[in-house]
Amino acid sequence: MPSPNAGSKGPLVLLFDIGGVCVVSPFQAILDYEKANGIPLGFVNWTISQTNPNGAWQRLERGELLTDKQFFEEWKQDLKDEKRWRTYYAKYVAEQRKQQGGVEPGVADYGVPPLPEIDTEWLHVEMMRIARQLDPYMGPALKKLRQHADQSDGKLVLGALSNTSIFPPGHPLYDASSKDGKASKGLEGIFDVFVSSAHVGMRKPAPDIYQYAITRLHEFVKTQRATQNVRAENIVFVDDIGTNLKTAKSLGMRTIKVNLGRADLAVKELEKITGLDLSGDKARL
Repeated sequence: MPSPNAGSKGPLVLLFDIGGVCVVSPFQAILDYEKANGIPLGFVNWTISQTNPNGAWQRLERGELLTDKQFFEEWKQDLKDEKRWRTYYAKYVAEQRKQQGGVEPGVADYGVPPLPEIDTEWLHVEMMRIARQLDPYMGPALKKLRQHADQSDGKLVLGALSNTSIFPPGHPLYDASSKDGKASKGLEGIFDVFVSSAHVGMRKPAPDIYQYAITRLHEFVKTQRATQNVRAENIVFVDDIGTNLKTAKSLGMRTIKVNLGRADLAVKELEKITGLDLSGDKARL
């Protein structure tokens, strides 16, 4: 099995994001919601990025908020900022006209409509619902990777580094006795190390959570093979968000980007890196 960098010592560590990589992207639910409600595409995600680092979404993923009424109300307020809405709408219209070959309008030409009313609780529940489904390509690949890792004598290590949230006790999506709860636990069980942002109080793309993940992976490997270390150069990080990959690359990791709905291409890259056949029975999109 080849290592990610020629001459590097230590195991090959494959480190995966969860949403949009291992499971169907929750951002697909946002896209579908925007389309269904006539909201300019990309507005919700853009607003999340603009409220970084202390918006409701970022606080949720650091575990400072639970997924409850307070979060839904604070997220709604982030999405109701009039100045951000007008800025995004102007950018959106300008881009649309540019694509259509038109002349870019002046500010007064935009005719900004009222702020859209977004049902944040419904939207978030829908995001989490579809994110319970294994990606039809990455799911089978992960199961094969787990089998190979178990037979690799510590030379292949699987980790997860995911921005997450914490649901209140007994919530059906994470109740351990429910179908969804069991599915979540089953997915976590594929990985040797699972780093959840909301449980450690850090989130991607901040470098501290990557350093924490490296430490956790190093500790795991030391319990398996005392003579080996884990450094950033041993890690291939798979994510669907460019800013998250940028941090990983700056730390010395090799990266694979998963574009929305195209995990099949990422699986092919993983096959090249590992030298393994990771194809399997899957539902064709």
